[in-house]
Amino acid sequence: GETRHPDRCHHVTCGLGLGYVWQKQQIAQLGKEIKEHEMRLEDLGKQNKELSDTLAQLKSPQALDQLVKQWHLDFVMPQPHQVVVLKEHDAVLGSEKSRITAQAARR
Repeated sequence: GETRHPDRCHHVTCGLGLGYVWQKQQIAQLGKEIKEHEMRLEDLGKQNKELSDTLAQLKSPQALDQLVKQWHLDFVMPQPHQVVVLKEHDAVLGSEKSRITAQAARR
């Protein structure tokens, strides 16, 4: 008849048990790392929101005006002849293209 080897069966069972315990430990460790990363992500999201709010506040005309006064910069509004209006690149190209097309049509 067939002879069973209790030692071999015992080794397989122990190996499976150790593998199971190791796998559970890995799952627990990964779960802990995921939780830490989620907390870090939440903290960074809050920090990003705070910095975004601060930036928006600092860019506001009221805040800029207050800083000009605080630092005694004595800025004044420019006179109309001191203001130069720049056209956007695409608008300039479009008007140049229209001028060239109009010249070609006149020929």
